[in-house]
Amino acid sequence: MEYRKRMFRGAKIEDCIKDFIQMEQVTREQVEKDTGELQTISKGMNQAYRNVVNRMVRDFEYKKEELAMREKIEEAAKLFQQLAQNNRELSQKSLYESIQETYYKSDIPEEAIEELKNTPREFHEGMFEGLSFAYEQAAAYLAIVLQGEQTVNEKSINFVIDQINDNHLMKQDKFGEEAKTYQQGFVQGVKSGFGISRIELEKKFNRTA
Repeated sequence: MEYRKRMFRGAKIEDCIKDFIQMEQVTREQVEKDTGELQTISKGMNQAYRNVVNRMVRDFEYKKEELAMREKIEEAAKLFQQLAQNNRELSQKSLYESIQETYYKSDIPEEAIEELKNTPREFHEGMFEGLSFAYEQAAAYLAIVLQGEQTVNEKSINFVIDQINDNHLMKQDKFGEEAKTYQQGFVQGVKSGFGISRIELEKKFNRTA
């Protein structure tokens, strides 16, 4: 049994259980649609898939709560990866240029737009690349949790949030109003990206500070 646990633990067993759960759900729906002999067959298949899921959960000490937690972590990682990609694309143009193309431009105060226009292009580039970096790091921290052999639970999220808080860029002092360089924009972007990532994780996993 221990050998089997070592061979099928982690992602492989999760994928198997997910597949059987999905098939159990499909056959359960089929039972409601079928009649006569087909309904009998669907009932038998549904019961078989249910037995397989229960047996796998029991034999491999698998907890449904952990599966749900892993799915939520995967969703968060995908979100951060997408945000990283979005901000990489935004770094190719200044924030002022991006605003000129937005549908909601009229909602932005003219003085704010004018200030952005006078802000150096490299500052905007650094800010968006900093945001992208922070989201990539947050996704990487989540990947470490998913790839580890330990049980995934609330402590796993605490670990990720601690990594975000302990990142050395988060500890850098904020720049004043004269922040104009690429480096200043990058640090500001990183701090903002990590801050948003932390809030998103706390909200998604109902974690209070």
